Amino acid sequence: MADKNDAKAPDKAPAPEMEAAPKKKGLPPMVLYAVIGLVVVAAGFFAGKSFFGSAGSTPVAENKEKPKKEAKSEKEGSPTVFKVDNIIVNPSGTGGTRYLSVSMAFEVGSHETMKKFEDKQPLIRDALITILGSKTIDQLSDPRQKEITRFQIKKRVEQLLELDDLAAVYFTDFIIQ
Repeated sequence: MADKNDAKAPDKAPAPEMEAAPKKKGLPPMVLYAVIGLVVVAAGFFAGKSFFGSAGSTPVAENKEKPKKEAKSEKEGSPTVFKVDNIIVNPSGTGGTRYLSVSMAFEVGSHETMKKFEDKQPLIRDALITILGSKTIDQLSDPRQKEITRFQIKKRVEQLLELDDLAAVYFTDFIIQ
């Protein structure tokens, strides 16, 4: 029986040594998460840059051609912008307790159209006040309704000025109090 114990003794001896040996660990979880986060952010940056493009990434050759095109459009009557500032109305249903302050810009195609805008500015302001004053706070706050309002303004101004080519209508200031 001593032989059996002697044979088992060497087998048992290495086990405590292996437990005493330091266990190798991988990277701490925080370092691993930080590295994964950086990889995800970098991938998102490059994907976004390739999807949306960048203003600074245009080739030099395109930048040289662009001023020539702008110079042509200036001679041909480049689009200009007519601004209507500081329109203040009480939205519908507020009883005068709330107000909307709006400034707008209209992109027009020619200087002749700009002249029409200047001549009929009081009519345009009145139309804007009427349209905007008829809207409720909910309509003015909802992005879809805001686009509908923009379309209504465009159509009404085209009707007033007898135009068919009003390029765009922009809200340059839009404050609801």
